[in-house]
Amino acid sequence: LYAGLRPGVTRESFEAALRGGEDVSGLLQRIDSAAGDAMFLPSGRVHAIGAGNVIVEVQQNSDTTYRVYDFDRPGLDGRPRELHVDASLASIDWDDVQPGLVVPDGETLVRTDVFAVERWVLAAGRQRRATEPGECAIVSLLEGAVAAGGLPVSPGELALVPADAADPHLRAGQDGATVLRITMPD
Repeated sequence: LYAGLRPGVTRESFEAALRGGEDVSGLLQRIDSAAGDAMFLPSGRVHAIGAGNVIVEVQQNSDTTYRVYDFDRPGLDGRPRELHVDASLASIDWDDVQPGLVVPDGETLVRTDVFAVERWVLAAGRQRRATEPGECAIVSLLEGAVAAGGLPVSPGELALVPADAADPHLRAGQDGATVLRITMPD
């Protein structure tokens, strides 16, 4: 993963490299990642996803994405995708240097005022309530097998457990399950 800036990178040095056509990924903090790692990306943290990563991205509702550099990859139409250099430079947090991976607090990976993400490890055959009355949850299966409300969830799929679910439980399969549970705090 590339997230935040390397020590000594300034707006001026980043902008000069960018406008000079350089690959600016070398100016970003490179973080080795492995299965199960988590990263929090607050607003203003410049970031890119390196090759070989499969991610579950949970984010605040937003229609804004600024692409500052695109590794010279073409879009689906074969042409370079639009870059948003000026908007990106205005929104990057230039004091965001060397961020690290999330250190879980028990099952909690991230808790903000907009969303919370928990990683649950369910033993074989274990059942756990995914929601409380009046609360909905989104569940993503990372590994193993799980059913949400009696319906199977495949690895990589997301399942919505509605607030009024007749059966708000998750049930792990015979080999157990690891799931992400995403909720919206009160």
